[in-house]
Amino acid sequence: MLTKIKTQGLVSDLMPNIKLMQMAGHFLFNYHSDNSGMSTLLRKVYASVHAFLIVIHYLCMAANMAQYSDEVNELTANTITILFFAHSIIKLLFFAITSKNFYRTLAVWNQSNSHPLFTESDARYHQLALTKMRRLLYFISGMTIFSVVCWVTITFFGDSVRLIVDKETNGTLTEPAPRLPVKAWYPFDAMSGTMYIAAFVFQVYWLFFSMIIANLMDVMFCSWLIFACEQLQHLKAIMKPLMELSASLDTYRPNTADLFRVSSTDKNEKEPLDLDIRGIYSTQTDFGMTLRGGGSRLQTFGQPPSNNPNGLTQKQEMLARSAIKYWVERHKHVVRLVSSIGDTYGTALLFHMLVSTITLTLLAYQATKSSSVMEAAYSCQWYDGSEEAKTFVQIVCQQCQKAMSISGAKFFTVSLDLFASVLGAVVTYFMVLVQLK
Repeated sequence: MLTKIKTQGLVSDLMPNIKLMQMAGHFLFNYHSDNSGMSTLLRKVYASVHAFLIVIHYLCMAANMAQYSDEVNELTANTITILFFAHSIIKLLFFAITSKNFYRTLAVWNQSNSHPLFTESDARYHQLALTKMRRLLYFISGMTIFSVVCWVTITFFGDSVRLIVDKETNGTLTEPAPRLPVKAWYPFDAMSGTMYIAAFVFQVYWLFFSMIIANLMDVMFCSWLIFACEQLQHLKAIMKPLMELSASLDTYRPNTADLFRVSSTDKNEKEPLDLDIRGIYSTQTDFGMTLRGGGSRLQTFGQPPSNNPNGLTQKQEMLARSAIKYWVERHKHVVRLVSSIGDTYGTALLFHMLVSTITLTLLAYQATKSSSVMEAAYSCQWYDGSEEAKTFVQIVCQQCQKAMSISGAKFFTVSLDLFASVLGAVVTYFMVLVQLK
C-alpha cells in the first residue's frame, strides 16, 4: 500500500543521504513511502543484484592478481587496487549484516523536545549541523563523480601493458593488456570488439557504484558525528545563561547541587540507560504559560513577588529548575547517541583503518624501493661503456645504498616494521575493547 511516511529527527536530516544509499544498492529497505510486498521484493532484488555484480567483479580482480603474481611490481600494483576497493566490499556487506544497528542509531534522536528558554539556541545549532551535513554530502558526491571521470580518462593515456616474468632469463617482459580502468580476469577475450565494449561499460558502472557505496556510508558516519558535536556546542552555549537563571533561585549562594537533586527526586525516574526520551524535556504547555523573547536570553518575569528572594512565582521557579534538568537530560541524550554510533560503526572503522594502513604501507614501500634501481644499473653491461658511464653507474650504486624513506611529519617512518607494529597494536586494542564490552 502507498502511505505517506512522516520522518523526524536524524532520519529527516539525513534523508538525502538515505535516498542516495538506497539508489546505490545498500540493503536499506526502511523509510520508503510504498511498503507493499511487491515493492519491497523489487528493492531487495535490486540491492542483491548490485551486491552480486560488485562482489563477482572484485573476485575477478583477485583472480587477475593471483594469475600475475610472479612479477613483484605487477603484484604490488594489483594488491593496492584490491585493498582500495576492499573498503566498498566490507562496507556493503557490513551494512547488510548490521542494518538493524543503523536503524537503531537513526532512531535515537527521533524525540528530542527543546526547552522554551533555549529554543532559539537549539534551532540555531541544529541548522548549523544540517548545513554542514548537506555540504559534506554534496562535496563527497561531487568528488566521487569527479574521481570516476578521472579514473576512466587516464585509462586512455600511456601504454596498456602488464608486466610478466620471463622464466628462461628471469627478466621482466611486457605483454598487451585490455585498455580498461582496472585489471581483471574475464572468461572471454576483452582485448577488442563487442566484449571489450561490454567490459569497459561494466567497469565504469562498477567503479562508480563501488566508490559511492563506501563514500555514502562514510558520509553517514561523519554526519552523525557532526550532529553530536553541534549538540555539544549547543549545551556549551547555554551553560552561562543557565547558571544565571539558577542563581535567581537563591540570591546569596546559588547551590547548583541542590538543583540537580531536585530534578532527580521524581520517584518514577528511570535509570539513565532506560530513559524514555519523550519524557525527558519539559515544554511550554507543561507550565501553562507563554514566554516572550527567545533564544538563551533570560526572561524578565513580571509576576507578583512571592516568598522567593527574587520574587519568582512557583511556575517560574519550576521553569528555572526544569532548565537545569533539560541540560542534564540533553547531555545524556547526546551520550546515548555517541555510544550508539560507536557500537554501530566501530567494527567498520576498525577494518577501514586496517586496510588503509596496509595500503599506505605498500605504497610507501613501493615508492621507496631502491634495490631494483641498483640491480638495473649493475646489470646493464656497464663494463662495456665509457669511463664516464662507469663512473655514473658507480655513483648510482652508492646512492642506492642509502635507503629512501617517507616519514609522517618526522614522527615515524613508513615501513614494513611500522605496519607490523600498528597491526599488532590494532589487534591488542580490539581485544581489550571486546573484553571491556
